Amino acid sequence: MDQELKTTRRGILRGVGATSLSVVAAACAPSAAPVPAAPAAGAQAPAAPSKPAWEGEWEQLIAAAKKEGKISVLTLGGVGYRRNLDDFQAAFGITVEHEAAPSGSVWSAKVEAERKGGIYSFDAFIIPPNTAIARYKSQGVWDPIRPLLFRPDVLDNKVWREGFDGHFMDNEKQIAFGWEYTVYHNVAIDTTSVKPDEIKTFQDLLDPKWKGKIVATDVRLGPTYIGMSAVRDRYPNGDDLVKRFLVDQQPVFHRESRLLAEAIVRKRNPIAYGLPQATLTAFEEQGVADHVRYLDVPDVDAIYSWSVLAYNKAPHPNATKLFVNWLLTKEGQTSICKHLPSNSARTDVDIFNKVGAPTAGVKYYSSGRESTYQKQTDTQKFINDLVGVTN
Repeated sequence: MDQELKTTRRGILRGVGATSLSVVAAACAPSAAPVPAAPAAGAQAPAAPSKPAWEGEWEQLIAAAKKEGKISVLTLGGVGYRRNLDDFQAAFGITVEHEAAPSGSVWSAKVEAERKGGIYSFDAFIIPPNTAIARYKSQGVWDPIRPLLFRPDVLDNKVWREGFDGHFMDNEKQIAFGWEYTVYHNVAIDTTSVKPDEIKTFQDLLDPKWKGKIVATDVRLGPTYIGMSAVRDRYPNGDDLVKRFLVDQQPVFHRESRLLAEAIVRKRNPIAYGLPQATLTAFEEQGVADHVRYLDVPDVDAIYSWSVLAYNKAPHPNATKLFVNWLLTKEGQTSICKHLPSNSARTDVDIFNKVGAPTAGVKYYSSGRESTYQKQTDTQKFINDLVGVTN
């Protein structure tokens, strides 16, 4: 966080005693310019302060990246990514070639086809880490990103929620750095029929008065199986709580998010579970969803940490190193979070997605960590079996 340094000034009073004679003599004496003191023999002018070593390395890196002239970055779809890359391009004069993939299956197919043919056209990826780690870590598709990061304002533990190391998504803390910290709230209420303080934890959703009144996203979709993974991870009796919610409370499941939004906006259901914020936004823009509010329920909410990764055999290694360092600075994080909009794991970056702002001091379930993947797979099967569906 910025600190403002305040400089105070003190006046220095000097008393000078003088006799009347010396005063008269001084008045009559001709004025003379002060003579500077001669430098002592062998004295040298003070040396200019030297730059920190990282600044010299940064300047050399910029020069080397400019010689390469360009960088190729793959992201998911969205104009916000392109605007962020434009900011990098404007800052350093390096052309950014951008490919926006609509889904993980699309970029996965491209990566596999290129590598099979010995083609290496990308430098860096900004994507959800799950597929990148689970499918491609063992294949050597990613170079370690950790050795590329050297700026002290990037490595500083104090500026990252849960510390710098806490945002590597892979178990070895080497290849996927999760820069995002936007909370995806799973519980939305119709405030005309539900008071916000009625639901503070997941267990409050199990009150019999909500039986048959909750509309929820299909168990095969992320909000449900990830939220239920969070519950199973947090509570020793998590399996029982999940069963009580998905079976005993008899929620109405929808695979289309628009149907969830319509159910709560039209006040057919007082509670919606797993309603995507982007879907509700369309109704908010029409002015018909002012009564709908997301709640912060940390035991069922989640962080989906988009990550930055360095591609193996990147054609522009210096531009890649420059980009990943810049992206994780306050400047780079402000750029990408403003344009998406989303929230950064850096504590010195403004909140741009107010609905997804984390509560101070609360630790949320992170679905992007490699350590959670197997349990999420197990949860998917568990809840599918509970409600009798197949993928």
